[in-house]
Amino acid sequence: MRKVEAARAALNAVNPEVEIVEVAARVEGDQIEKLISKNDVVLDCTDNFATRHALNRGCVRQRKPLVSGAAMRFDGQLAVFDLTKKNSPCYACLFPEDAQVEEVQCSVMGVFAPLTGVVGALQAMEAIKLLAEVGNSLNGRLLLVDAKSAEWRSVKVAKDPGCKVCSKAGSGAGR
Repeated sequence: MRKVEAARAALNAVNPEVEIVEVAARVEGDQIEKLISKNDVVLDCTDNFATRHALNRGCVRQRKPLVSGAAMRFDGQLAVFDLTKKNSPCYACLFPEDAQVEEVQCSVMGVFAPLTGVVGALQAMEAIKLLAEVGNSLNGRLLLVDAKSAEWRSVKVAKDPGCKVCSKAGSGAGR
């Protein structure tokens, strides 16, 4: 069974009243923009930088909050980029698109399975807080978890005035 089908079945088992729209294809270009425009919050649960950056560009252009989560080995991270707010950093402020990064996949490096559940639950929590407009989101912060030592830390992320995606001075989508 494909991941989208398994996810739909699991979610419908918990709450059959929720409408779930499956997208069982690689989504690119204008398709990303169309999907983002139909939603109030975008959760990035992807496993590669190209897709993360494409989602970020779409969220910047559409001014939609992006809740990004990742897990590798025993390390997890979570960040909120509330692009409805003028001073919010975007994903590219933290991880610039032109940076040299080694693309490491969970299938090669492995991931501590319970950690993906923790990161996913935190993403859901942040999305609900944004939608309900309650509490303080992680906007402008990167939450890091080391599952081996059960230690958490939070790092502030500032908007990069030279960001090529969200900065007026940048050559990207701008604001």
